[in-house]
Amino acid sequence: MTRTSHRWLASLAIVSCLLGPVVVKAQTDNPMFGDKLNQFALYTAGSTGTGAVSRMGSTLKVEEDMGLVEVQYAQPSTFFRLPARSSVHLSQIMGLGKDQLVFGLAQEFLFIPNFEHFYAGLGLGIYIKERSTDGRVDSAFTFGEKLFLGYRFDNDVALELYWRHFSNGDITPVNAAYNFVGLGLIKNF
Repeated sequence: MTRTSHRWLASLAIVSCLLGPVVVKAQTDNPMFGDKLNQFALYTAGSTGTGAVSRMGSTLKVEEDMGLVEVQYAQPSTFFRLPARSSVHLSQIMGLGKDQLVFGLAQEFLFIPNFEHFYAGLGLGIYIKERSTDGRVDSAFTFGEKLFLGYRFDNDVALELYWRHFSNGDITPVNAAYNFVGLGLIKNF
């Protein structure tokens, strides 16, 4: 991605995360939530290597000895009238000799809202992580993109397959990025 693309994504993420939940009303039947208003999720993933966001979904193969564990709390919202969720993330990147804690806010919206319990969406977020010296992303401030495919079993439980990309948008010279693929278990309440 170019610097202009990263700046555009950054602006969109900041606006959607900070202003989106304030100016929109959650729809009554969000496919990710059913009739519930809160969500707790546990995600786990393996690294698919370094590289640009265009590489994010290019493989389902774990290529490095690196993992990601994420805990997410979310509430239903809308994003330009599309079903969405506003979420808070706490993540741990593990491997390559250094573990890193990551905290962030994200707005995730559905582009396939509900097809017989299936849904698909995209998430954009802003994250703060421990400043890295591992040669991957040399900044504490990062952006996160997430592409996900979910299946809601009932109003209470869902499963998601997802691809995650962390990058700093080239705000520092070192930006090899982190890419992950994994599964999430979601509990609505």
